[in-house]
Amino acid sequence: MRLNSLSMKNFKKYRGFVKVEFQDGLTGILGGNGSGKSTIVEAIAWALYGSRASTVRRDFIKCSRASESDDLEVRLSLNVDGQEMTILRAMRGKSLSPEARLAIDGDLVATGTREVDARLEEILKINFSDFMKTFYARQKDLDNLIKDRGSEKREYLLALLGLDEVRERALVEIRSDLKEVEGEIGRIEGAMTEIGDVDEAIGLREGEVASLAEELARARGLESDLASELGKRLEELEREAELRRSFERLNEVVGRLRSDIEERRRAISIDEKRLEEIEEGRWRLFELEPKLARLTETRGKLEELEPKRSLHQELLEKRVKIRADRENRVHALSEVEKRLERLLRERSEMEAIRPTEEEYEVLLANLETIEGKRDRYHELLSLAERERARKEAAEENVARAEEALKDLERAKLRIAEIAPAVERRRSLEERISRLEEERTKQRRKSELEERAAATRSKKDSLGAKAASLDDEISNLGDLEEREADLREREVGIDSLVGDLEEKLAGLNLRLEVSRRELSEAGEQRAKIEALGEESLCPTCERPLAGQRHLLLEKYMREAKAAEERISSFEDLREEALSRLHEAAKSREAIKNEFAILSELRSRRGEILAEKRGLVARTLELKAEIEAIGAEMGAIGPVDFDPDRFERLVAEAKSLLPLVQEHDQLQVRIEELPKKRARLEELARALENAIGNLKDLADKMEDLDYSEDLRLQVRERISALRPDHQTFSALVQRVREIPDLEEATIRVEAEVERLKIDEKMIDCEIEKLGFNPTEYQRLADEVRALGKAEEVATEIKIAMGSEGEVRRHLEESMEARSRLEAEISDAEGRLSSLNFSEERYSKALTSREEAAHRLEEARKRASDLTVRLGVAEADLERLRGEASRKEELDRKVAERRRRAQVIETTRSLTNRFMDQILVRIRNEIAVEAGRILREVTGKYGRISIDDDFNILVEDEGEFFPISRYSGGEIDMIAVSVRVAISEYLMRFSKDGPSYSFLILDEVFGSQDVEHRESMINMLRSLDDRFPQIFAISHIGEVQGQFDNSILVVEEDDGSSRIEVELR
Repeated sequence: MRLNSLSMKNFKKYRGFVKVEFQDGLTGILGGNGSGKSTIVEAIAWALYGSRASTVRRDFIKCSRASESDDLEVRLSLNVDGQEMTILRAMRGKSLSPEARLAIDGDLVATGTREVDARLEEILKINFSDFMKTFYARQKDLDNLIKDRGSEKREYLLALLGLDEVRERALVEIRSDLKEVEGEIGRIEGAMTEIGDVDEAIGLREGEVASLAEELARARGLESDLASELGKRLEELEREAELRRSFERLNEVVGRLRSDIEERRRAISIDEKRLEEIEEGRWRLFELEPKLARLTETRGKLEELEPKRSLHQELLEKRVKIRADRENRVHALSEVEKRLERLLRERSEMEAIRPTEEEYEVLLANLETIEGKRDRYHELLSLAERERARKEAAEENVARAEEALKDLERAKLRIAEIAPAVERRRSLEERISRLEEERTKQRRKSELEERAAATRSKKDSLGAKAASLDDEISNLGDLEEREADLREREVGIDSLVGDLEEKLAGLNLRLEVSRRELSEAGEQRAKIEALGEESLCPTCERPLAGQRHLLLEKYMREAKAAEERISSFEDLREEALSRLHEAAKSREAIKNEFAILSELRSRRGEILAEKRGLVARTLELKAEIEAIGAEMGAIGPVDFDPDRFERLVAEAKSLLPLVQEHDQLQVRIEELPKKRARLEELARALENAIGNLKDLADKMEDLDYSEDLRLQVRERISALRPDHQTFSALVQRVREIPDLEEATIRVEAEVERLKIDEKMIDCEIEKLGFNPTEYQRLADEVRALGKAEEVATEIKIAMGSEGEVRRHLEESMEARSRLEAEISDAEGRLSSLNFSEERYSKALTSREEAAHRLEEARKRASDLTVRLGVAEADLERLRGEASRKEELDRKVAERRRRAQVIETTRSLTNRFMDQILVRIRNEIAVEAGRILREVTGKYGRISIDDDFNILVEDEGEFFPISRYSGGEIDMIAVSVRVAISEYLMRFSKDGPSYSFLILDEVFGSQDVEHRESMINMLRSLDDRFPQIFAISHIGEVQGQFDNSILVVEEDDGSSRIEVELR
């Protein structure tokens, strides 16, 4: 990736339009503090990554000094893999509407923020965070590298390399899993504590179930006796009800018969009216007779003319068809005669050019023979060229094979010369391997010491947490005492609810009886009021006389007393319902308190389980500390000399090229016999090619082919080709002349025949004598008289139904007489029916009293059934809790095993990340030493020790960077930071394809000499990074860069850019 140019419009401090052209080499971005130097880097990042590259709100990205309607725009041009890419990002107008476009080599390939982001992600293959870590180094990065504390440098390198995110994600997952498992263990143990000892409760509940079952059996026996009594009362009531139903059915029959008589009367009236209408129709039919006669006569005439009309129509159609056919034949005859005349002229023209056509055919036959010779000549020529090429290639191959044999002979001599160095390298590798084992023991011992310290710290933390859990348990109070109090209150409320429900059932029954008494008193009073003093009493069937007003007063007193009782019972019922509602509220409140108490007990169980887990974890940590001590003792003393190890590695590395050369030469000399055989084979191929070339030359001479003769023949054929083409076309057309002459004679005969047919049809039409006008007049008259015929038809239909109407009238009169007799009979049976409403009421009252007693018995049995069901359900619940307790025991054991696995995983993760960091640390140290050697020519090796301190070799011995001068320390830090960037580039998805590096304020507080040394160092990195940008607020360094970008802050607070190129 190479940066070409950047243009900004109203971006942060830059008001208006600003453009920067980027050049290769070392470029300084200079300006005062806060002038907007780093904003250039932010604009580049915003163009590449959009909103992901900005840490401020999007309405703060726009220059605060620009107007609301001004647009914000950034355009970045760069080269990626040989393609020119232009990125445009903007926010338009007051609403800051986002806009994005991406063009590659001038072609627009993506528009819109999402599409551009997706395409750039596909091209760049690096996210924003990794981009900034890799290509943007700040002064803070250098400070972090030279800090005294190793742990801080370790964390910095982890963050810079992206390993902290990997480690943190892994540890977050592990902590989350461990917390989840420990929480599950606490909840399960809390649930087990709440279940408690269920075996004793199961025994008590089984005794209660047996007692309730015995009491329920007695209640069922009483219920059966009362059901029998109710059956007898129902039979008595059913007999009275049957009499009442018979009485009601006879009343319904009488009403239905009266309705049928009325229906018959209406039918008789309708039939009499229809007979009057039929009589009127007879007279109207008599008046229509003359019109019907005329209609019959006219239809007869039309039927006589119908055959002539059809024949006349057929003759007209035939005449039109013949006339059209004749006209078509005359037109076709004219066209045929014209074409025949034209073809006769073309036949004369064809005879004139026939000699030329004969010459053309002879020349074509000669050319075919010449072309055959030409093809054979060129085939032989091509074979000769291929054989000549084979001969030249064989000569070159022979020369190369002879040279390769000479090289292999020299390689045999070189192998003997470097054999001692190979043996020395093998000896060094054995000694290095033993030292590496000692170094591994030393690192393992350091890791164990760190683990022991961390484990002791964790153990102290667990002790403090256990103390806080004890305080929380103390704050929960005595939960068992609270539960006993709630149980006592619940029993009292249940007793109260039972009493109120029993009282409410009695009041409902009394209300129903009083309402029935009120209804009966009202009905009896209404009956007495409907009867006069001369009427019979409905009960004793004696005259009422002076007893009527006494009966009315009696029923009024009974009704008033019933109303007073109903009012009293309803007041008592409302009071009972109110008390029952209050009891329900109290029960709900107790239920909520039980729920809260259950949550507190669950929490106490969780705390106790967590405390047990902490105790177990503390014991595990104690055992782990002892195990670490034992392992450290088992490792024993370590004999590792880093300097000796480095010297041996360096010597082995210096001998590596000779070993590699030896291996390569050994492989090459194995090909010596094959090379000799190949040389002999190539010599034979050269001799064959020379012989083949001689044979081909003799064949070409015997062929006798002349290219000049072939060209002369082709030129003459080309000159004669137009006449040949004309002759060929005329031959095809002249062949049509006989067919056209025959067609002319045939069409002329057809035209004459059609004229004769047309005259014959005209004669037939004249002989037919059909008058179309007369036929149309008769048809119109038939249509006009058709309406009179329709009216007559309707009258005849009505007259045809006269007999049916008279028969229906007689049947209706007979039915009316029969229905009148049935009404008389039904009224007689109604008066003879022995039905008493009072007797029916008494039977109904007896049935209700029996039903009430049965309902009380059933309520008692139902209450016992509910209590038995509750006891059995509670017993089943207790048995289920016993099974659940066993399942919870199994789950706790399983969760504890899982927690042990998670702890082991956490330990392995930390060790794994440490191993990765050690490997990366060593690779970065080697690369940083290489960079430092290139830029200083003095120091060649850098080492980063286990505490992440940077060490630099000087005259074979490593020293900490604090030994060196300030300028040298900065160079060392920059070398390490550049090595880190190159390492990160190496592991990008497509390898190191980026060609720039940005350094922000890396000069620090250096003096002039050290700044010049740093600038020279940066300039020496141009073979690694063709574009290096150094951001600085120090104005004295302005003339020391290859190119300078000056950021100048205006009086209004905005900034502008000036570019200086050298």
